[in-house]
Amino acid sequence: MGCNLRDLAVIEPLKMKELSGQRVAVDVFLNAYQFITSLTGQDGKPLSYDGRPVAHLMGFLDRTTVMLAEGIDPVFVFDGRPHELKMETLKGRKDRKKEAVTRWEAAVEAGDMTAAKKLGPQTAEYTPEMVADTKRLFELLGVTWVEAPMEAEGAAAVRCANGEVGAVASQDWDTLLYGAPMMVRNLTSHGTRKFGRVLQAEKVMLAETLAKHEITHEQLVDLGIMIGTDFHPGIKGIGPKTGLKLIREHSNIEAIAEVKGFEVPERLNEIRSLFLEHPVGDEPLPKSVHAVEEDLRDFLQKERGFSDGRVQRALDRLTSVARLRSKSQPTLFDF
Repeated sequence: MGCNLRDLAVIEPLKMKELSGQRVAVDVFLNAYQFITSLTGQDGKPLSYDGRPVAHLMGFLDRTTVMLAEGIDPVFVFDGRPHELKMETLKGRKDRKKEAVTRWEAAVEAGDMTAAKKLGPQTAEYTPEMVADTKRLFELLGVTWVEAPMEAEGAAAVRCANGEVGAVASQDWDTLLYGAPMMVRNLTSHGTRKFGRVLQAEKVMLAETLAKHEITHEQLVDLGIMIGTDFHPGIKGIGPKTGLKLIREHSNIEAIAEVKGFEVPERLNEIRSLFLEHPVGDEPLPKSVHAVEEDLRDFLQKERGFSDGRVQRALDRLTSVARLRSKSQPTLFDF
């Protein structure tokens, strides 16, 4: 999740109609985990059909068609190969997951399904097979997906800064460090209920956040590094508010390190460049196309056991914005 900038960000409520007619880049990984950890069975494991996970497909089918019905053209961005500086973070996640699996297995063996249901989401994995299924669903829905050279939210932020998309939908605060002019939180969970309240989409404008605190993008990156990111654990004792105060007083990490007496992070300039010059790839974004009803039904109902009602709701949303066709009725949009 990167560094937590919530206490510093200028956050405003967002109405879905504000994004109508725009392409919005969506960070796939975090959304996938949201779906597979919330759509679970009695044992806490993601919903499946014939032994194959389907929770991620249920989530993406529902939220993608909701966005399309609102006039939003999503561009789904998958993570590429992680940078070596992130390996320690990934190892920590893997170790915590192993521990959770052990505890979940013990709970199931003891017949404590209440504990198992709580622990199940902590054991969740977004496997290569699930990734492939997600890409297939997006293709059947006619929406665009791309794979980032490295970090999905980083590549999405660069495309947003370049004007290829109007916003980046992600829960990861690092999206701001990568320079996304507009970050949208809760887009794929807008209108759903969590912990007794209805979630609402929020927008965070980078320029407004920088202006409020009178800092530059480069200084925000230094602040994030001190707080802690996927590429560096941070400086002990420095949180968002303390870090902001120090950045405003001393301008950069090197000057703060000299005053406070800590070591400048190793490979600092390389970490900075990961945020300020993140790789994005040269290929232009493909155009969206119509979904084909028969293909969607075959995949979702015949292969994955989706109910007719669930699929029909999605098809109705596609129909409402003329994004659905039959094999026997090609449109000019497809030529």
